Amino acid sequence: MKSLAIVFSAALLSLFSLAFVPTNKGEVSLTCNVNACEKVDSIYLFEFNGISFKPVKAAKTTDWTTYKFNMPATTPRFYYVGLDAQNMKPVILGTENNLTLNGSCMAFQGAQLPDSDLNRNYEVVKNTLNGHKNEFSQLLQQMQAADRQNNVEMTNSVIMKLADLDKRRLSYLDSLKKASPYLGKVAAINTYASYQIHGSGDITELEYFATQYFKFVDWKDVDYAYMPWVFEQIKSWTQTLSSIGFPEPVQRDFMDRLLAQIPADSRSYLLAMGGIINGLQAAKSPLLGTYAKRYVEKYQKTEPEAAAQVAQLLKMSASFVSGGEAPDFTMNDRDGKPVKLSDFRGKVMLVDFWASWCGPCRRENPHVVELYHKYHSKGFDVLGVSLDKTREPWLAAIEKDGLTWHHVSDLKGWSNSAAQLYGVSSIPATVLVDKDGKIIARNLRGEQLTAKLREVLGE
Repeated sequence: MKSLAIVFSAALLSLFSLAFVPTNKGEVSLTCNVNACEKVDSIYLFEFNGISFKPVKAAKTTDWTTYKFNMPATTPRFYYVGLDAQNMKPVILGTENNLTLNGSCMAFQGAQLPDSDLNRNYEVVKNTLNGHKNEFSQLLQQMQAADRQNNVEMTNSVIMKLADLDKRRLSYLDSLKKASPYLGKVAAINTYASYQIHGSGDITELEYFATQYFKFVDWKDVDYAYMPWVFEQIKSWTQTLSSIGFPEPVQRDFMDRLLAQIPADSRSYLLAMGGIINGLQAAKSPLLGTYAKRYVEKYQKTEPEAAAQVAQLLKMSASFVSGGEAPDFTMNDRDGKPVKLSDFRGKVMLVDFWASWCGPCRRENPHVVELYHKYHSKGFDVLGVSLDKTREPWLAAIEKDGLTWHHVSDLKGWSNSAAQLYGVSSIPATVLVDKDGKIIARNLRGEQLTAKLREVLGE
């Protein structure tokens, strides 16, 4: 297993959360004074459901500068205001009347809410919590360095610093619980007491991380239902679990134990499932299919659009699993004729994601050429999928490198549909597929690819 100090990340996305203010009766309003909105007749309020942003309210304008939302007063809820998922501003609504947002339709992210104590006070809390996490990450790195050097003095020094940090974090959590119960819950989901100070010999550091990361969270508390930290923290936790070397059944057990603590009919559970799915997707984990299938079955009626997106992920997840069905795709070849991966059933196929501009890809090409000539007569073939954007360099590289096999591309670069289907985030990338269309292995190159073909096809 990898050391937790290597993979445990203290960085969080800069999501906002909600401060606690007693619920008002009646309505609350948000007036948006924005410039550069010519011909933008409506802006929107969105909610995040763990998979996508759903528009829940629209505000129209007649002067292209003023847009107003009126809504029932609630406990604090987290919304996003803007034009779409690429251009929006996180805001806290529900308790304060007559809020004003000042900004630009060109960049809602930079908008300000000058008269909102809720949003302003949370900024202070968020920055403090992120400072604690950054300090913790640095101390873990120092602990790792001390362990490598077998430096007892340095180890003891780091442990003392961890003890001081833990004391400050727990004290901050307690103070927020008293001063502002909602902010205390935000702190609770962002507070992790170190294993070095709070662990025991009965449990390893990695097991402690897996079981104690959310120690201070009461998952039955309804205030977590609209708290984006639920999604973000569970995503980070899941991604770490997938990176530190736990066997897949152990990872699944930890995830199921976490979900069992959250009421299954709650919106918190919805956010948690989204966090697990996103964490597994980021880690390219074979477990993605397991939880994506659960999500689709549970939410296809209540969250149809999100379930449809997850269903597409479910299709893609097959490409992570050795022995799983290789997702089929169709793409045009050099002559503009459509080619399907499934057209090559009966052959052992290497799906080779590459590009003319990719130096490592071009350096690997001679080795693939050698294997192609050696094993082609035994049923081996190659389908090159180019991530080029321009036709001419793609064709020139094929000719220059002597790549005499099949080639396809949609000339969309990193947006290549087959690359997205297979979760390709770097090239060269390969998928070796057997005669029945099942995945043998991913990302084999050099001697590893040679050894696998020798195993499958003989000398």
